[in-house]
Amino acid sequence: MPFLPNALRAGARPLSSSSSILPQTSDRLLTAALLLALSLPASAFAAAATQTPQRATAAANPGAETDSADAADTTPQDATAQDVQPGSQNTTHYFLAEGLNDGSDYASAAGLRAVAMGARADASGAFAIAIGHHTVASDSAAIAMGDGAVASGTSAIAIGGSFFGSANGDSAGAQSTGFGALAIGTAAAATAGNASALGWNASADGDSATAVGSTSAASGIYATAVGGSSRAESEQASAFGYAALASNVGATAAGGYSTASGYFGTAMGYTATASGDGSVAIGEGASASGQQSVSIGASNSGVSAQANGLGAVNVGAGSWALSDYGVALGFDSHADAIHSVALGAQALATSENAMAVGGQAYADGVDASAFGSIASANGNGATALGSGATAMGASTVALGYNSAATGANSVAIGAGAMADRDNAVAFGNDGALRQLTYVAAGTADTDAVNVLQLRSIASALGAGSAVGGDGSFNGGSYLIQSRSYGNVGSALSALDGAFSALDARVGNLVQSGGGGVAVGSGATGGPTVGTGTNAVAVGAQATANGQNGTAIGSNALAYGPNDTALGGNAQVNADGSTAVGANASISASATNAVAVGESATVTAASGTAIGQGASVSATNAVAIGRGSSATRANTVSVGSAGNERQISNVAAGSAATDAVNVAQMQAGDSATLSSAKAYTDNRMAGWDDNLTRLRTDTDQRFQHLDRRIDRMGAVSAAYAGMATNTSGLAGANRVGVGVGSQGGESALAVGYQRAIGNRASVSLGGAFSGSEKSVSAGAGFSW
Repeated sequence: MPFLPNALRAGARPLSSSSSILPQTSDRLLTAALLLALSLPASAFAAAATQTPQRATAAANPGAETDSADAADTTPQDATAQDVQPGSQNTTHYFLAEGLNDGSDYASAAGLRAVAMGARADASGAFAIAIGHHTVASDSAAIAMGDGAVASGTSAIAIGGSFFGSANGDSAGAQSTGFGALAIGTAAAATAGNASALGWNASADGDSATAVGSTSAASGIYATAVGGSSRAESEQASAFGYAALASNVGATAAGGYSTASGYFGTAMGYTATASGDGSVAIGEGASASGQQSVSIGASNSGVSAQANGLGAVNVGAGSWALSDYGVALGFDSHADAIHSVALGAQALATSENAMAVGGQAYADGVDASAFGSIASANGNGATALGSGATAMGASTVALGYNSAATGANSVAIGAGAMADRDNAVAFGNDGALRQLTYVAAGTADTDAVNVLQLRSIASALGAGSAVGGDGSFNGGSYLIQSRSYGNVGSALSALDGAFSALDARVGNLVQSGGGGVAVGSGATGGPTVGTGTNAVAVGAQATANGQNGTAIGSNALAYGPNDTALGGNAQVNADGSTAVGANASISASATNAVAVGESATVTAASGTAIGQGASVSATNAVAIGRGSSATRANTVSVGSAGNERQISNVAAGSAATDAVNVAQMQAGDSATLSSAKAYTDNRMAGWDDNLTRLRTDTDQRFQHLDRRIDRMGAVSAAYAGMATNTSGLAGANRVGVGVGSQGGESALAVGYQRAIGNRASVSLGGAFSGSEKSVSAGAGFSW
């Protein structure tokens, strides 16, 4: 290449004949020209050195008039008349390129210090460079290099030709039309300010957009597309990888065929898809379609990881979160419903608010929760906690390894526990019972009772009642008038009978005018009874005002009818009530109440208080035991109560705070049941005797009736025989006799008839059979 070095050493001029050279500030333009020149073969430069165009147009020398008048007068023929010498100052053309050779495609460098090289090359902008066939550099400092390249923006650069040539030699090469735009590659296009397109047919048409790769396209402001066929189609969108697509504002797609179509969505991985606004999809085939959803993980057996709901999150191959706010973490984990959570390999939560945590954990039911490997919660509100735990049914709870709650509203606590009855709590199973220890004393009606409370009941009942070492209850024996009673009910009945007998004995000691009886010291404060009440008052200042009232003890008061007050200062102010014990009291509103024990009190109707200081303030309530209190209607208080479930599979308690099971309570009731059975047997024996007598009497009555019927039949037969014997006689007086028999009974009938003339008759007759007798009389007339 001998020509190019000489020209450079001589300080080559532009296409005009001007004697000035490019300043040092045009180094960038000159460098681009040199790159093209170095790529040309030596033969091209040799041809350029020996050939001249037939004519030079004004368009080919736009700066000739400003630089030198002599150059303006120079004709193509003048140029061919002399050889071009190195360092020559009057040479018109330094480089030649193949063209039409008719002058119509001369290069044009119309801009200040512009450079145009190639047929129809056009450098019309100041400091512009156009190198190549039909190149255009039309704006300041623009550079166009390559067949048909166009750089029409300020400082724009277009490098690359095009094979889409037309028949007339026109072609469309790289296009750089925006300010500072850069297009490199065949048919590359950078059409917006500071846009960059690199690669065959690459396109960047958004401000500051960048497209790198064959057929890549960045069409939004600040968009970036890197990779063959990648597309970034919106503001600040980014696409990296073959056929990657980022189509929304701020979206990012990285990976072959990845797609980010949601607002600021992010898709990373082969065929990953982020279609929801703010969504993130990471992994081969991952899909995040819900707004602000996150999907991380590859596909599993053709099933893609998916986050389809608002705010949904899934992490793991083949995992999915299909509804709003669902969370699935783990291989093949699935969260199907709103707010559902599945954590662990193959964990599954299928219902709203359901939670499955652990490998293959399963939660199927609204608000259901399963925690532990293979744990299962099937039912609304069901909870299973522990490996293999199972809660089947609404509101069931299973806590512990392999525990199971299958009854409605049941609870199973402990490894292997089984709650298979409705509303039950199980701490074990048929083959493995457990004690329930450290149980606080119950306070509500349905609270569990511990052994200490049971012992307090035994202490209150007295008479040897106790709880055995094995937790069993042993009833006491109550001695009343030398007779033992095995339960409180029978003892109180016997006591009531004894008091009734005592009342009968002392009733006539001192009587008032109305039939009342008062027994006492006779001092000024002696007992008093109401007039006409049939009441009994025994003790100093004892008072019985009501009908049939009984007051026994100092200051005892039986105010209303049928009241009973036994004990010093015992006070009964309501009708039909009984108070037994010193200072025992019943208020005026507590009708039909019972208070037994020192300072026992009842303030509500039909209440019963048994024990020292026991109190009842609610209707029909019962308090048993020292200091016991019943404050709610229709309740029984032994110092504690409750309102919870049954306790099943509970071993017999033995320590002070152990729970009591049904077997222990049944042992405590056995004595009462035996006494009731004996009483019932005695009553039934009396009824049997009465029935026997009734049957015998009935039999006798029927036998007597049968004999009377037979006798009456015999009498009828005797009457018939008698009448037959007298019917044919002609005398005026007739006597007939007849005998009859029936069922072993016989009868005799005798009759007399008197004829009165031919027109009248009278008769008399009688019949006898044992104690049965009958008489007859009759008269007859004719005319």
